Amino acid sequence: MKDPMQETAGDWRQVFGALANDETRRYYAQQVLGLDSDLRPERAAKARANLSSAGLLDGDGAVDDRLFARVLASGARKAPTEGVDRFLDTAGRIDRYPKNHEERLGLLRVVAGKVMGHGQQLTEVELTARLGEFTDDPVLLRRYLVDHGMLLRQPDGSVYRLADGSD
Repeated sequence: MKDPMQETAGDWRQVFGALANDETRRYYAQQVLGLDSDLRPERAAKARANLSSAGLLDGDGAVDDRLFARVLASGARKAPTEGVDRFLDTAGRIDRYPKNHEERLGLLRVVAGKVMGHGQQLTEVELTARLGEFTDDPVLLRRYLVDHGMLLRQPDGSVYRLADGSD
């Protein structure tokens, strides 16, 4: 599937491919400088078509001055997120669990705080449904929360609550 950002920004491979041809590059340079082309008409037409398909020229044959900025922006890497956000996708769901124990505890604390309020009690079914908003495997997440001491559960597993000292 094609990246929609690249469709609007231009594909760097097409840009480089068009500019790799000597005549196409010459025609482009002449257009950028506002000079008349010294290529034969059929060669100029071919160069114009190559440049247009690469996005270097717009539909009217004018130079697209912003193409390079769009191509560079589309390939720019996003700044790495910090904290528990590194382990969440754009929808706020758990992308992966941290290997580092302290980071894992931090992620679980955040999830537990979002799923349950202070002094609130949930049944296993209610808790599992809420955890499903954060992961495709809510049972595993529930187990992590209990095993790491974020949630307390009744011995029969019927009721869960935050382990926040609100007893």
